[in-house]
Amino acid sequence: MGAGRGPAPTLSGEYGRSPMKIVVSDGAAGFIRERGGKVWVWLDPRRGLVGSYVWLEAHAEPPGASKRSSFTRSARRPHRFTTLEDEQLELHYAFAHLDPPEELHFDVKGRGKRMRLEAYWNGCVFAGPDIEAPSQRAAREA
Repeated sequence: MGAGRGPAPTLSGEYGRSPMKIVVSDGAAGFIRERGGKVWVWLDPRRGLVGSYVWLEAHAEPPGASKRSSFTRSARRPHRFTTLEDEQLELHYAFAHLDPPEELHFDVKGRGKRMRLEAYWNGCVFAGPDIEAPSQRAAREA
């Protein structure tokens, strides 16, 4: 993510017990900018045949504002959003009982009308305390 012309825009701050770095790909930065510069991210717990997992929902509108952002059951539940702002991005996130990730990545998927925003917890599509942070991976690999 963030590959292309120059480094990806980042937004960092101290939240909870750990710093959270926001990494936005060039495509996601344009997508977010075209839609007013605001992003909402919340957890979407799911169950499957092999167990349960937590997915991240990311939209450029609040949950329930349109058919697209109210598709999942988690979008219809109440959220307590925390807001992080700078001159390029206003991020509203609700991670419930989980501490924020070390890194929160944004990218876009799809084309045309089907283009959508995707969020990644420490670079992973799933969220949770068992997802290894980038600093832990780097320390282990060193």
